[in-house]
Amino acid sequence: MQSLRFNQPSQHSKTPQPSRRRHLRNSHQDRYRDRPPDRWQLTAATLLLGLGAAPLLFELRLQVGLFVLGLLLISGAAIRWPRLQPNRWVLVALTLLGGLIVLESYRSLVGQNAGSALLLVMIALKRLESRTRRDLRVLVIAFGFLLVIQFLFGESPWLAVWMLLMLIGAIALLADLSVAGRSDKRLADWRAAGRTALILTAQAAPLALVLFVLFPRLDAPLWDLQLGDERAVTGLKDWLEPGSITELIISGEDAFRVRFDAPQNPPQDLPVNAMYWRGPVLWRTNGQRWLPLSSTTPTPTPTNRSDNAQPADALPVRELLSDPISYTVVLEPTDQRWLFALELPTQLPERSRLTADFQLLAEKPVTDLRLYRASSVVDYRMSRLSPAHERAALQLPANISERMQALVADWQASSETPAQIVQQALTFFSQPPFRYTLLPPALGANPTDEFLFETQAGFCEHYASSFVLLMRLADIPSRIVLGYLGGEYNPLSGDYLIRQSDAHAWAEVWLDRRGWTRVDPTAAIDPARVERELRFDTLGRSAPARFRVEESSALGQLVRGARFLAGAFDSGWKNWVLGYSSRDQFRLLDQLGLGQLREYGLALLMTVAGSAVMLGWALALSRRPRARDPVQRCWQRFGQRLARIGLGPQRHEAPLHYRARVLKARPDLQPTVDAIVDSYLRLRYQAPPTKTDHRILCRQISRFRPRRDRRA
Repeated sequence: MQSLRFNQPSQHSKTPQPSRRRHLRNSHQDRYRDRPPDRWQLTAATLLLGLGAAPLLFELRLQVGLFVLGLLLISGAAIRWPRLQPNRWVLVALTLLGGLIVLESYRSLVGQNAGSALLLVMIALKRLESRTRRDLRVLVIAFGFLLVIQFLFGESPWLAVWMLLMLIGAIALLADLSVAGRSDKRLADWRAAGRTALILTAQAAPLALVLFVLFPRLDAPLWDLQLGDERAVTGLKDWLEPGSITELIISGEDAFRVRFDAPQNPPQDLPVNAMYWRGPVLWRTNGQRWLPLSSTTPTPTPTNRSDNAQPADALPVRELLSDPISYTVVLEPTDQRWLFALELPTQLPERSRLTADFQLLAEKPVTDLRLYRASSVVDYRMSRLSPAHERAALQLPANISERMQALVADWQASSETPAQIVQQALTFFSQPPFRYTLLPPALGANPTDEFLFETQAGFCEHYASSFVLLMRLADIPSRIVLGYLGGEYNPLSGDYLIRQSDAHAWAEVWLDRRGWTRVDPTAAIDPARVERELRFDTLGRSAPARFRVEESSALGQLVRGARFLAGAFDSGWKNWVLGYSSRDQFRLLDQLGLGQLREYGLALLMTVAGSAVMLGWALALSRRPRARDPVQRCWQRFGQRLARIGLGPQRHEAPLHYRARVLKARPDLQPTVDAIVDSYLRLRYQAPPTKTDHRILCRQISRFRPRRDRRA
């Protein structure tokens, strides 16, 4: 008993050493975990991070971008001179400095802009401290999040293509990092990694397409977390004063796209120069700034669905003089409620309403790409004008000058009807020295008087505001309408592109037996007195001056065709990708007979389709590739015959070794197996096979039908 007690291990003795298998496994993992990457992998990671973050740098503050670029430059230099690699304390200091820069730039560390900047800074710091392959793998995984957040700042198809290329590059880098050994031919290694990345991307594409089509859509984007957005949105405002439209006219940004349902583009009764896209309506003025009514009374109609037309008797319209024109609009974000349509809208988009002054308003501000359908009548007559609107349309500011009153008095003395006064005003604007210019002289406290009698140079907002005041002096109700005029037709996509440079202001006057009548005083200017200092319709807000290319030349035709091709690609992206909504999903369910299931039908269909894709790839990848060589196909059929009796070939097993293994298990098959193996070796390694030799081998294998050994 004492010896037994002595031989038992004490409770305070050391724990036994781990087993040899566990020790080998840990040492194997440690060897590959701590293995440093080569300089090519570090260079690829640095270059990939810089290219992937390039679009985001333009959206962030300058100091943040400079700090990130500095970190990337240090990372690149440390590849060539390893002594530049910072130690732990320097990395801690850089981390604190990066956080302070983000905090000072955005006064916060959360939110769309601040959070994105902080993530980019941390990823750049992670690249700077990467010393092992494991660090680079973590960096590439974090790089995927960096690619995703860039869609919070833009939705263009070119950004999507660029992010897809960056994703393929990241997968290729991961594939290269997963290989334990490296050959001396790095070009061959990168080609193999790129081939692997392309194959994986192609395999994932069908499942991504299924999820895109069938994943339930929300009314608001998944990333709309109400965190705030500091981006400036270009577009019309709900006020007008000299200089307010200039920034839009010199901007080449897109406003919206329109596709008409009519087979001809545009419809025959609607020329391009008559496409007035109606927006805000301005009534009140203090002599300098024009504003809408404080409260616009909506028409007594409920919110319309896209398939319900607006009743004609709900608006003060007496007679419709033209057929409705139907069209689809893809509107860029404006952060405003108004929607643009031709006048007079008769079929309204869903979740919208029409005001008494024919302004189309959405329920909520348009903060994302908005696709809607509408229908309009461009020729109509109105019955009467309400007293409230008549008072608003005759309101005059206090800075009416005597020269303006005398001018209108002369028109009234020589005119018998309001229509004649309107015509005299247009004739007045058409005479010299009035001219159209995008760089008018500065105006003072009474801009209308100075424009009419002193500078006589301006553009649409000057002419429209001055014309409306003159009409009100003549007791003709009038108002200003803001919107867009015209559009560029793309023959490749079949739609019209309306840019911010097409922003326009025109007037409407009330005439008996006609109602509100559109009058564009800017159109009265003689084209010979139109000054175009630059090609503003193609320049951006901050774009530099560019050389003008004549469209009649070969280069001009090439540039024009490239612009149309890019526009068609962008239009298709917005219509079929960004414009894909829950309504389109439910329409697909209706076509499949699952419309009654709604969201449950989408989930069911998505599960079935996703499982089918995964099963299809599993079956395709499990099958051995079919040999292209007819001799090899016959050899594979020989292995399939032996596999039926449990003697199938193993991977990378040589023919002689395979024959030895088969004969060891089944000596009774030796004559036939020897003949087939000898024929295969002769055809494969001795002489080029002929059709007769190949036919003999296939006949031998087709007659070979081994049976299981009953003794076994």
